[in-house]
Amino acid sequence: MGPLSRLVRTSLASDIARRARHVPLLILIAALGLVAFAEADGQAAAAQPGPAVQPSSSSSSSAPAGAVGHEREVIITGRAELGPKITSFVKQLTDFDLGDPGRGLARWQVPVCPLVSGLPKAKGEFILKRVTEIGQAAGVLLAGENCRPNLFILVSLQPEALLKDLENRHIDTVFGGVSPVLVDDFIARARPVKTWYNTVQRTAEGLPMQHMSFPGISVQQAIAILGGVIYVPIRPNMNDDLTTNPWSQASHLTLNVVWAIYQAFVIVDPTRFKGVTLGQLADYVAMSGLAQLRLDTPLSDAPTILTLFDKDPQAAAAGMTDWDRAFLKAVYSTEQKSIVQRSEIALDMVREIAPQ
Repeated sequence: MGPLSRLVRTSLASDIARRARHVPLLILIAALGLVAFAEADGQAAAAQPGPAVQPSSSSSSSAPAGAVGHEREVIITGRAELGPKITSFVKQLTDFDLGDPGRGLARWQVPVCPLVSGLPKAKGEFILKRVTEIGQAAGVLLAGENCRPNLFILVSLQPEALLKDLENRHIDTVFGGVSPVLVDDFIARARPVKTWYNTVQRTAEGLPMQHMSFPGISVQQAIAILGGVIYVPIRPNMNDDLTTNPWSQASHLTLNVVWAIYQAFVIVDPTRFKGVTLGQLADYVAMSGLAQLRLDTPLSDAPTILTLFDKDPQAAAAGMTDWDRAFLKAVYSTEQKSIVQRSEIALDMVREIAPQ
């Protein structure tokens, strides 16, 4: 049985309760989950918007038959106009101010196991199916049957109270043990959908970091001996949180470490939006949960489902757009350790949206 079958067959309330016997965190989520999206349209439109940039209607209507050169010129012109817009789109979504200009993009490196709480069974399974389909199309590794959830999609009429209780009782598990100030700031953000990502550093090859170091790349301590001074490496204590990459291969073009998402919480507050279809919500949730994004950045007129809550839902995209699909696919197909990964993502998106 594949991941899609497992997700579609999941009985949300009973499955959470069954797993909760072994996972205390799920007990709390099950207890606090509310059926909060009852007014959503369960039969959301399945049709997706057309390509953001067409090869140009003029190439087929005004150009003479067989004018291959003219068609190629139109495509090149379209790419030239598309490139800067997509580059800006990628930068806006991934420009994190974390005090590290060389920080790479975080993505899932472990199989994703989504779980929905707070919706009727049919609506929850609809979202799980969409997340699975979108993840498979993007090349995201999905977990199999009986997996332990790591992508929590929580729908609640009282999200602040839910998150505050999670902070009080499971701050290390849910929020990765970060400062309570950061957690409180996240809880206070008044957004229809907000996502908390827990990430961890890995080597450039995706291997776990080590609590060890080798001479030459570790901190050195000067020791006076026999009238002279020698320098010896200091290896971090195995109980310290400091880790190193003993297989360092960093360069001006390659990162020494990459970031991996190991857990994410997508919090949906249906009291902050109206008129959103279940299909729109499912695709928005998939985008925000399958890659680490800046969801609070203005995306202006970019054709993306991520502007869903910036305008009238009826004027927004009906679901994932070509830009969204191309972005997620590029996030997982480009080299994560590359310093220029953002540029590579933008280039792959242009090729996907406006192929030659």
